[in-house]
Formats: sequence, C-alpha cells, structure tokens
Amino acid sequence: MTHAIHPYYQQAQTEPDTDWPLPTALVWSTVTSGPARQFIDEWARLTHRPSVLRRVNAWEFLPRPVADLDDLLTVCGFGTPFDDEAGDRVLWHITQLAAHDDLAARVCLHRIMPAIMSVARRRGRITQGGVENAIGDAISTAWMVIREFPCDRRQVKIAANLVRDVEYYGFVRDQRLRRVSETQVGFDVLQQIEETNIATTVDQELDDVLSYASEMGVSAPQIDLLRTLGEGRHANDIATDQGVSPRTVRNHKHTAIKRVQHVLSKNETNRRR
Repeated sequence: MTHAIHPYYQQAQTEPDTDWPLPTALVWSTVTSGPARQFIDEWARLTHRPSVLRRVNAWEFLPRPVADLDDLLTVCGFGTPFDDEAGDRVLWHITQLAAHDDLAARVCLHRIMPAIMSVARRRGRITQGGVENAIGDAISTAWMVIREFPCDRRQVKIAANLVRDVEYYGFVRDQRLRRVSETQVGFDVLQQIEETNIATTVDQELDDVLSYASEMGVSAPQIDLLRTLGEGRHANDIATDQGVSPRTVRNHKHTAIKRVQHVLSKNETNRRR
C-alpha cells in the first residue's frame, strides 16, 4: 500500500517493538514491485540530485529555495490545510509547466500519488483486473491528466481537481458514455431541460453528457447555459442576469441542445462502426 506522512515528520529511529526503521519520505509504500514501487524508487533517486534541484530552484514562481523534492511537495501544499491558497497557487504554476516539462509533471504526480492510489484501490475492487491493474491505469491516466490539465480555465483546488479528473477519465467516463450511447439518455435528458419541469439538482448522467460535449467542442457558453438550466434556474432569471429577453435565452437553449445532440449522434455513429 502507498501512504503519506506529515511533511514535518522526520523521525529516523525505530519503534521500540520493531526493528524496521520508520519512513522519512513523504510518500512511501510497503509494496515491493509494480508501478507504484517504481515511481517511489525513482523519486528517491531524484530527490537530492543536485542537477534536479538546480532546475527546480530556477523556477521563478517558488516562494523560497527548496532543499529536496520532498521539501518542494510541502511548498505546493502537501500535508497543509485544504484551504492553503499559497500552496495551491504554486501547484498551479507547476501544473502549468508540466504541459511541456517532464520534471514538473513528475512533481505533480508525486504530489497527488497517495490520493491516486486510494482511488485505484477503491476502484480496483469493482473493476475488471483488480487493484493491480487499476493502479497501472490510474498512474497512466494521471500522467495524461497532468500533461493536458486546462490551467487557464481551472486555477484553484488543483490537487483535488487532478484527482477528480483521474478518477473520471480512468474509471468513469468510458463506462458512462457506453451507457449513454446504449440508452440514448443524452437525447432524453437534454429534451427534459424545460422551464416548467427541471430537477432541482443536475442529474449525474446529464453532467456526464455535458462534460463529454464540452470535450468534443461544444462552446463553453452553451454548456454553461444547459448546466444552469439543469440546476433549476428559470429562463426569465437567466435573461435578467444577462440583460437579454427570455425568448433569446430560449433560442440559445434550443441551439445548445441541438449542438449537443449532434455531438452525441456522431459518437453513436462512430461507436457502431
């Protein structure tokens, strides 16, 4: 299993009832093989390497020089309160850099590694291949998510958003898209976005459909409008907020629904080929 300890825990002695030394690394594991073990061992080799630390300390957004890579993890919010805005901002900068910098991507991955392993263990119990396959899938998905994270649109709660995306793309998205295609729920749910009959909360399947549509190029204003209507807001209220007529909102809604339906139809056609 992969674990995390408090960043200021530096105990190197042994417990009185065991001969095993207590861990000093922030992220450590009891497993002896597999991708998690490989990544943790690689981190241990890099953490004090002078050339690596020179690269890291050249990052202008760091608030202070770091002594090693574990120290860098604490700077970007590892082990700090959930509302640590300073650490969150540093992690945002590192994630932005990770799009084209392998070392930055590696730091991001290690920052969220315990949470990723928790997702893999939980999902591995209910997915084909078990926990071992789930760990491999989670790590490979995490690398993709980190490299492609939309930093321009998502600038807060970076660690939480990365983990959420890993779980979604690694274990949820394909399964739910298959269900959407098979039942055509996307068409039905979208047609139910009516001003007089809208659920008080966004249905999870609708949320999945809109997320997929956004990935396929449906514009952000159209997605936002459908999501807002799905949350129960009346077209008249939206019109007032935007300074337009309710009829304009209804027209935009109709156009947005048609656009999402077109995307879903293409997905269904491609799936059957």
